[in-house]
Amino acid sequence: MKESNTFERIRHVLQRYRAEQVPQLALSGSYSRQSADYSRSLLWKIVAFQITGHLEDLNLRMLRECRKDYEILRSEFMVPWNELAKDHEFYCDLHVESDLSESFGKKLKVSRMRIEHHPLSTPKTTKMTDIQTLESLIADVDRLFPQIPEYFIDNKENRRQLIEVLYIWWKLNGSQYSQGLHEIAGVIFVALKTESISKANFQNPDRGSTLVVELMDATYLRHDVFSMFQKMTESLVDLYYDETSLLQESIKFDLKLRLVDKYQYHLLKNKLHIDSSIWLIRYFRLLLIREIGLEYSFDLWDKLVAFSYTQHPDKLDLSLLLPYIIILLLSLIKPHLIISDYGEALYLLLHYPIEDRHKSQLPSSAILVNEDAGSPTEESTFTYIQENHQSKNSGSFDFVSTNNNEQELLQLDILQITKDAITLYHMSDQELCVIGAQIIESYSGLSNEENKEGVLSANPIRKQSSPLGDMLRRSASWTKKTSSSGKNKSTSHCNQRKDFDRTRLELRLRNKVSQACKK
Repeated sequence: MKESNTFERIRHVLQRYRAEQVPQLALSGSYSRQSADYSRSLLWKIVAFQITGHLEDLNLRMLRECRKDYEILRSEFMVPWNELAKDHEFYCDLHVESDLSESFGKKLKVSRMRIEHHPLSTPKTTKMTDIQTLESLIADVDRLFPQIPEYFIDNKENRRQLIEVLYIWWKLNGSQYSQGLHEIAGVIFVALKTESISKANFQNPDRGSTLVVELMDATYLRHDVFSMFQKMTESLVDLYYDETSLLQESIKFDLKLRLVDKYQYHLLKNKLHIDSSIWLIRYFRLLLIREIGLEYSFDLWDKLVAFSYTQHPDKLDLSLLLPYIIILLLSLIKPHLIISDYGEALYLLLHYPIEDRHKSQLPSSAILVNEDAGSPTEESTFTYIQENHQSKNSGSFDFVSTNNNEQELLQLDILQITKDAITLYHMSDQELCVIGAQIIESYSGLSNEENKEGVLSANPIRKQSSPLGDMLRRSASWTKKTSSSGKNKSTSHCNQRKDFDRTRLELRLRNKVSQACKK
């Protein structure tokens, strides 16, 4: 029944649209998970294998070639299951019955897939052995995605197939296996496995139906997962799994953040002293899987895959929108980051507050004027005022909370977030400073302001001004500018710093007492 439903949905889509139209439809939101005939596997395979045409004339040439290539790789890089302990769950004898001369000739066909100088390549002296890598892969896959145990933890055959995919990828790329890659491959596996079709269940179909069955054939699940994983990691590994490239991407991210939200940039860099590379490494390398969870990740990847096709139809590059999406996610938690110390802010960045079940209102109001006179920066005054405002400043999220704690949790509108990320992607630096900043403010609900002395402030966006907010904004603030009065000015700075620190401590104490009373 499930396979029949998948078959009919895909058939219906390809009767209405040409395959190459599907990514643009997915990007616009007219073809999404909410659509009755939606197929994630169809979208991803169209992009990965450059499928074109209508139902009756689908071009599956690349798909067929990739499947043949994987068969050759399986014979060349056989998984050493026989080297495991005999009582191991995956131990088995290997019986090889093939013509070695024929295999040698086939190897030449896949030589184009090799990466001789891969960024993750390591010297032979430190390279993991085949069995060490296999054991590492088994350990990772054995505990993969506990939230959906039916796919891996409770399914030995699925685990075996994914381990094989990862092992062959490692052998092909001549590199040391990197933690986290199994999660990316796991997402692909789940997406394709969910809509796989058994060819035996469809007898004597017409030409169009035959092509749909071939496209979704469960027999080639490993083949398709491997090929898609190989294409996806080509750009990701180059950018994020090489230390030098990762540092460069972190610097580029910081520059983009400074353009659209100078306040947040200086808050993280110069106030909290959090190096972006500390937390960006996971955001980048795992494509936000751990930050936003699997459900949101599948929806987000739909958009990233579709956008990649609209920009470069011959590639599968999920990194294009990633920096802008991360900036938007940062903006959603900006009110929390402002009232956090180093440890709290870092915890928030590494445990992004996502929830997708319940909704509630914002917690009690807070007022903070905060500065560190010992660490002057380019724009060294930070002023923040948070009040009870129940309006939703952006359609991209809702605030919710649980009974267990008072931390604000978020529900995300992936369609809106990706639309805004695409808008930011196409902007010039000058446009990012003006129009981009306005988009960011709508996410955080905070308006960045900078006066002629270079004092930065972040205030709630509201129609009517708060008397208390006006009073605080009119109050004197410490800046890095030196004064001709020398000592008197320095004394004033120190006094104001004490006021800022006292206000912050009072706020934090009040917040902790409030939480304790509600337990």
